Amino acid sequence: MSTLDHHQWLQDVILDIEHAEKSIATPGWADGKMPLARHFIIYMVKGEGTLRINGQETILRRDSIYALALGSFIQLEFEAATAPELYWIAFDGYRLKEQSDAGRAYSRELHFPLVGKLSVNGSLFKRYFYMLISEQTQGKGRSRLLGQHYLYDLLEGLLRQAEPADPDEAEDRLRLTLDYMQNHYQEEIRVNKLAELAQLHPSYYSQVFKRSMDKTPVSYLTHLRMNKAKELLLMTDKPVSDIAADVGYDDEFYFSRRFKETSGYSPSIFTKKQDLNLISLSSPYTDHLFTLGLRPCAAQMHRFLPLVTKELTLPKHATDPWEVSRQALSDMKPDLIVCKDNVLAKAKAHINDIAPIIPIPWASKDVYEHMLDIAELVDRKLEARNWMDNHERQSERLRKKLRKAIGESTVAICVARKNDLRMYGTRNIGHVFYRSLQLQLPEKMVAAQAAHPIGTGFNWLSIQPDEMKDYEADYVFLVCETEADRERVNRYIETNPYWMGHPAVRSKRVFYLEWEKWIVYAPYGIDRQLEEIELLLFR
Repeated sequence: MSTLDHHQWLQDVILDIEHAEKSIATPGWADGKMPLARHFIIYMVKGEGTLRINGQETILRRDSIYALALGSFIQLEFEAATAPELYWIAFDGYRLKEQSDAGRAYSRELHFPLVGKLSVNGSLFKRYFYMLISEQTQGKGRSRLLGQHYLYDLLEGLLRQAEPADPDEAEDRLRLTLDYMQNHYQEEIRVNKLAELAQLHPSYYSQVFKRSMDKTPVSYLTHLRMNKAKELLLMTDKPVSDIAADVGYDDEFYFSRRFKETSGYSPSIFTKKQDLNLISLSSPYTDHLFTLGLRPCAAQMHRFLPLVTKELTLPKHATDPWEVSRQALSDMKPDLIVCKDNVLAKAKAHINDIAPIIPIPWASKDVYEHMLDIAELVDRKLEARNWMDNHERQSERLRKKLRKAIGESTVAICVARKNDLRMYGTRNIGHVFYRSLQLQLPEKMVAAQAAHPIGTGFNWLSIQPDEMKDYEADYVFLVCETEADRERVNRYIETNPYWMGHPAVRSKRVFYLEWEKWIVYAPYGIDRQLEEIELLLFR
């Protein structure tokens, strides 16, 4: 099976588009007075001019692309005799810094591998600039997710072409052609052209391709186009004729025929299908699908989910290896694949031609937003609203019960794992306590949480054992990953003066929660957590 990976810089990175615009005059960020607050990619579509990057001058030429580094001072001037047209994109990257089953920490990526004029043909990438600007203009929602797709593909193509792989390795040469098809699927692509890019004889190139990808280059391209079409059918309101053109077919009827040949149904039927054959690559989203009344044909699972389906052994994190064969997933004939955005790169590298892959942002959205995004994708908005309403009813019932029993009590949630102690906020393990039941956080956690939207981004603070004194609370809930972690916490309770003097320890209001059950951040799992808290406090 293929072991092809995408460019190293894009692995474990979440992209965030700040602006994507078109200019016929010098943009405000290019007056040289302030350093760039983000990474920029600019494309000089028409005209000429002068570009100064930190005082170093270069000529802006038509059909050229430039990468501008975060923190640079940029001055841009157009030639008066020309009619300029500039496309530009400002974006941030957030790289996975630390990850665990309980949460992830990201740091802003201050470095981008390319700077200055790029040795690429700008016209080959014009379509991505145009689509990014178009999606940015349309606003948020599904088009925003599509914009993230386009930015990822644009940067992937620029990085690959500016830093080509080692031409002496057949696998690396094949990767170049896969990248080319990913970036130019809407164009006419012949095997001879791909073989030329790979610097291999056409017949040998086809053998290498078939051996690695389990299909011919022509079949791969067709499936890639159809999956792009399915993405557009699901995520936009474009007519079939426009989507056909977007994926490289001038004839709408020929496109529809090819769509039906590869999918078994027409484009119009696809948009109305109520029984999409789904695969979930991320266990929280498997939970969402199950809660919405759907059963994926294959999925990554958590052990508390009562779902009967083919369980996939897949990476839990973007850095974990991919071990599921392409053929195993292809044989399931999925209509749609969903996953967290932080595993999208790995999924695209292995199975982008098998079915459309739709990433649902993980860290930047909370469980309710996850639910609404997935429900919209699979046309189960009523079921999503029913779950949220029912969860709120159950939460309110227990809130009233708790107010009578413990009043406005403060709760601290401490996790012990891998020689670390962590105090949790309103996301993941803290959701049921602080959002569903609206219990109070320790004062120091209130200050830490204030800088972040509730339920997004911020998960926990790492603390030293003696810092427990800074997190006074009426109740403490402890979550230990291993038995060794539990023994360590017990020693703190028995011997550390700051733990021994903690109000919850003194009043014997310390409770242990099961690690695997409480790391689940998804609707079915959260409902079970709510039930457990009621049993724990009122047994």
